[in-house]
Amino acid sequence: MSSSLCAQEKSDTARQHFALVGGRIYPDPFSKPISDGTVLIENGKITAVGTKNRVHVPPGFDTVDCTGKTIVAGFWNSHVHFTEPKWEGAASLPATQLNAQLQQMLTRYGFTSVVDTGSDLPNTVAIRKRIQSGEVMGPRILTAGFPLYPHDGIPYYVTESVPSALVKQLPQPATPEEAVRAVDEDVAQGADIIKLFVVSIVTRDGKHTTLPMSLPIVQAATAEAHRKGKLVFAHPSTNEGVELVLQGKVDVLAHTTEEAVGWTPAIVNRLKAANVSLIPTLTLFSGEDGPDTNHQGILQEVKSYSDAGGQILFGTDIGFITDYRLLTREYELLGRAGLNYRQVLATLTTAPAKRLGFAATAGRIATGQDADLAVLDSDPADDITAFSRIKMTLRRGQIIYRAEGQ
Repeated sequence: MSSSLCAQEKSDTARQHFALVGGRIYPDPFSKPISDGTVLIENGKITAVGTKNRVHVPPGFDTVDCTGKTIVAGFWNSHVHFTEPKWEGAASLPATQLNAQLQQMLTRYGFTSVVDTGSDLPNTVAIRKRIQSGEVMGPRILTAGFPLYPHDGIPYYVTESVPSALVKQLPQPATPEEAVRAVDEDVAQGADIIKLFVVSIVTRDGKHTTLPMSLPIVQAATAEAHRKGKLVFAHPSTNEGVELVLQGKVDVLAHTTEEAVGWTPAIVNRLKAANVSLIPTLTLFSGEDGPDTNHQGILQEVKSYSDAGGQILFGTDIGFITDYRLLTREYELLGRAGLNYRQVLATLTTAPAKRLGFAATAGRIATGQDADLAVLDSDPADDITAFSRIKMTLRRGQIIYRAEGQ
């Protein structure tokens, strides 16, 4: 049986043995691409990759014609949120509704794995369970659940956008012991990572000001998370937050810092030496023409850290940003920050898979890897925005998104 890429088939989700044929394949960000290639998929795993004249499609396999398309490993978005009202009551929402919402926000953009850096933990775990059961088609979800905030330090934009009943549940530890308990509670409820707001932007006397988390609390929370085998992400806000990240031994910066100037070489070198990963979220701090005048330093922060060999993870804060179309601007901004298409592909695939502990099964197109794949309409080597034009997304060999009318 043969099918064109644009065809809609009821059998998409039931396929066990099929092949993507004729596309240009990037096995990983820095290997030579395979032209006119074939990827064989059996029972959710990649079983062969190579040129079409070397990898032959066995009898009985369905085929998807990818001629003129580009095949890459499925993308990771390392900064999302399931906090919009439409996700409430996820355990009982119709599966068709969840499928549509996940497609609208994530899978239509090639994301096969996401990191939720703050949400209602039981609700996000319910979404994950329904995906894992096969009832709903969606990405792998890792979640932080409830972030930890400075004492009396919920950011103004959280209090303005999150239901008051949920705000009351957000942990604001006043002591290291309270921080340890908050970490333990998150992990017990299913959190995969821990998120700290090491500096919050709060409202005091009608004005916005910064409020840092105390260093002993950062250190206690991070040590407990590490003891339980969990990475720690941090919202830094300022360079003071970066200093808390470094002294507190945090693993991942969930944003660049909101500064008008970039990081000094000394900060860059210390972050690199501490093996801190950076999620830029450049779109969050940018207008249509890029960063505004108060955030010009963020492009330099990303460039300097990338140039120093620091690990960059792709992330957009989508979910907090509710216009999903803006997600595609991140590729342009990363390009403006000096990353080439191969480096951007690494932020989407091999880097997050390695940082989050999934390198053995995700991030590359290779025999034995999970069949997490994205089929692009064109080649990002020619245009970096090609990463945003997705024709098909597969998670463990299941087609979870297929473009309409193509």
